[in-house]
Amino acid sequence: MVSESFTILSFISLLGGLSLFLFGLRLGGDHLQSIAGNRLRYIISRLISNRYKGIAVGALSTFTLQSSSATTVMLVSFASVGLISLTQSLGLILGADIGTTFTVQLIAFRVADYALLMITIGFLLTFLKKESRSYRLGGVILAFGMIFFGMKVMSDSVAPLKFYPQVTKLMLSVKENPLVGILIATAFTAIVQSSAATLGLVLSLSFQGLIDLEGAIPLILGANVGTCATALLASLGSNTDGRRVAWAHTLFKVVGVILLYPFINGVADLIARTSENVSRQIANMHTFFNVGMAILFVPFIRPYRDFIVKLWPQRELPPQEFAPKYLDNKLLNAPNLALGQATREILRMADIVFSMVKETMTVFKDNDEQLRRHLVREDDKVDLLEESITPYLTKLSQKELSTEQGEREIALVFITSELEQIGDLISKNLMVYAEKKIAQPFYFSDEGFQEITQFHSEVAATLQMAIDAFAAWNKKLAREVIERRKMLSLKQNRLHRAHINRLHQGLKESLDTSTIHMDLIGDLNRINLHASKIAYAILGKV
Repeated sequence: MVSESFTILSFISLLGGLSLFLFGLRLGGDHLQSIAGNRLRYIISRLISNRYKGIAVGALSTFTLQSSSATTVMLVSFASVGLISLTQSLGLILGADIGTTFTVQLIAFRVADYALLMITIGFLLTFLKKESRSYRLGGVILAFGMIFFGMKVMSDSVAPLKFYPQVTKLMLSVKENPLVGILIATAFTAIVQSSAATLGLVLSLSFQGLIDLEGAIPLILGANVGTCATALLASLGSNTDGRRVAWAHTLFKVVGVILLYPFINGVADLIARTSENVSRQIANMHTFFNVGMAILFVPFIRPYRDFIVKLWPQRELPPQEFAPKYLDNKLLNAPNLALGQATREILRMADIVFSMVKETMTVFKDNDEQLRRHLVREDDKVDLLEESITPYLTKLSQKELSTEQGEREIALVFITSELEQIGDLISKNLMVYAEKKIAQPFYFSDEGFQEITQFHSEVAATLQMAIDAFAAWNKKLAREVIERRKMLSLKQNRLHRAHINRLHQGLKESLDTSTIHMDLIGDLNRINLHASKIAYAILGKV
């Protein structure tokens, strides 16, 4: 009874240690990503011009995110929205697999005695000013302290297993039948969605002398295959490009395991020479497998890409309804990346809105009913994007964001709303005026229409400046937009007075179009106002 009770307590300790370990990985990834800031997305999207840079960037991304699964899921999302090509993603995948070995190498150092000290130092640093570099560094130290302490708890909890003959027999069976070990580790890694967690357990067993290198190698191989499950699941709702990336990663691992499987004993003898410490041998084996895979596959990336394309051919899809292109819920756990994708979607929305503004005067000039209806339909697209972007950013706001990320999220929501209101002004106001002008018909005076056309041109230029300021997050340009708003508001007053003077002169065209003329100029100035509010959002004044 005592033995059974003790076994249950040991199992609970094992689960607790594993939970601490996984939470430490997640916490470390969050703080490292916070330190990396917006640079991570820039590095991934800009510095992958060749396969070797891709490998380096992939390794950096995985160390930053503390998860190769997180990196590959991110790559699936990037490929789905066309941010990176399949060829670029292959180099990044190889690098991501190398990046995950850094954490395992750190874990193999038996620094558990210092884990509580790391937790203490990290905890104290997090009392400093939030969002400071010391605060973030403290979060990283705290996270690694939890990882090492979780390792100690797991190691202590499995220590009694050395007294159970059944456990010894199980380890021998894995050693004698490596396929069983590969399948067990694959399934476990797929469930916990972390190869580092599986390897952490293997290292815990090695600390207690329960497993040697030959018994650990099948588990290492299985952990490498199992880590692909997360990306495969993420690709289920993805397009062909996203599925290609997920399956390319999976086949990398499976082919590597197949190639290595017949030589497990020989490889074990080779790796055993790198260290007398079993835990260090296990970490080295994990590194050897992933670095070896990169060296093996790098020369064949293009043929491998062609093979994946043939395996997953692009299907001829029927024309799809208009929908968001860049929003991906899988990126919500990487706030900088999610903000970047939301920005791309808002810029897409801005392009539609600006095109609507630009084409407005063509409708009035040519009495173009077909174009008028087209602009009304374009506002439906703007509304659809607003209805997708705003909830997406709201979901993001519920994540743990830095101050800078929180301010950017608020600004993006505000800018989205301003663009949607400009779309409404065009479809519900300006196009209604145009419909009346086409139906009656009537004409503006030459002088009056010239004033409207000129004013429209200046308002459109202001909106373009606001969009440019938003695209580059250029605060200097945003201030210029605000200055133009004041200038154009004064000009609106002058145009109103000029129109009233023409009314006093009794011009028929001015009398016929008086209401529409005044409302049209007023609504154009409202577009100018919304453009200035976009500028205020960029300046953080919302």
